Amino acid sequence: MRNSAAGPAQADSQLAGALQKGVDGLGLGLDAHQQHLLIQYLALLTQWNAVYNLTSVRNPLDMLGLHILDSLSIAHLFREYDGADVLDVGTGAGLPGVPLAIALPKSGFQLVDAVAKKISFLHHVKASLRLANIHPRHSRIEALTLTKAPSIIVSRAYAEIYRMLASIDHLADRCTTVIAMKGIAPTEEMAALPAAWRVIEVRALEVPLVGAHRCAVVLRRA
Repeated sequence: MRNSAAGPAQADSQLAGALQKGVDGLGLGLDAHQQHLLIQYLALLTQWNAVYNLTSVRNPLDMLGLHILDSLSIAHLFREYDGADVLDVGTGAGLPGVPLAIALPKSGFQLVDAVAKKISFLHHVKASLRLANIHPRHSRIEALTLTKAPSIIVSRAYAEIYRMLASIDHLADRCTTVIAMKGIAPTEEMAALPAAWRVIEVRALEVPLVGAHRCAVVLRRA
């Protein structure tokens, strides 16, 4: 019985250790409670993924790097926005919105996706982890309406930048910052930007446990 119980406990300890190294590598001062919430979210994602196929990544340690730490890699871009109102476009299983909401509890995150099962999962995450600052919404981005423009609109693996900008154009004003998470710097996508938008910065991202190029393209209205 000790051996069978030691397996999950050892796996949890390995994940917790890898997460600690990862957040240290990203320079994030997450406390023990925040890290515990991230591990709980990862457990829920693994559990639901077995039935609902929320992500093609199956191994929890791979999820930690490719999903959790990758999402957290842009947290430093939020430092100038204390208590920001954030819109996560095409959030899927809550990426990057849920990890960022845990890391940035003063900010509010609207998590929008057109797939009902993914929003159902996010409602479960909100209730299970008691995350008052996430707000799942089932909608196509093009059909979404907001009472005011968000401070930040973020997308991860959503669409080409010019397509994403076209879908959120009615939601953003001149004060809205758009952050598009990408792999290699998408020079062709940036060359095809609508005239109303400009690139402010292309920030290279170093993601622990992920041996691939990552960057964040930061945009605002011209």
